[in-house]
Amino acid sequence: EDASSAKFTAWKTGRTGLEFIDAAMRELYVTGTMHNRGRMIVASYLTKHLMTHWRLGQAWFEDCLIDWDPASNAMGWQWAAGSGPDAAPYFRVFNPETQIEKFDPDRRYRKMWIAEGQAHPPPSAQHYFEAVPRSWGLSAQSAYPAPIVSAKDGREIALSSYKTRDF
Repeated sequence: EDASSAKFTAWKTGRTGLEFIDAAMRELYVTGTMHNRGRMIVASYLTKHLMTHWRLGQAWFEDCLIDWDPASNAMGWQWAAGSGPDAAPYFRVFNPETQIEKFDPDRRYRKMWIAEGQAHPPPSAQHYFEAVPRSWGLSAQSAYPAPIVSAKDGREIALSSYKTRDF
């Protein structure tokens, strides 16, 4: 995938259809911050489920994070992608659905950042639509998207791709 692909655009705009990914990406865009758990999951999803080069994610983080650091972010992205000197094994593919069950079972994080589908979304979820460029054409009244790549299918895509490489 490249920076103009529909999948990369869905990832960076918080419209992947996977709650944890979208909540984290929206928090990033509104606040300029993201918890480390979110960083690992969105990086794994981008590089493994969407098979997108880690440098595209690193560049987006550079644009959005207020605590961006050239060295730690490059290393973090390489770790998540399964490359670099201290990388997670290629077969470590975070499942965003099980991660949200484990770390946000009450869906507080999801409700805080995703307005779609809520009768009375909190201000934090609405701030996202105020913050994004109008050219994105997003609205809190829009339907929440279906997953662009399911957690299961993305894992299978990644593992299949890595197995065919000659490491």
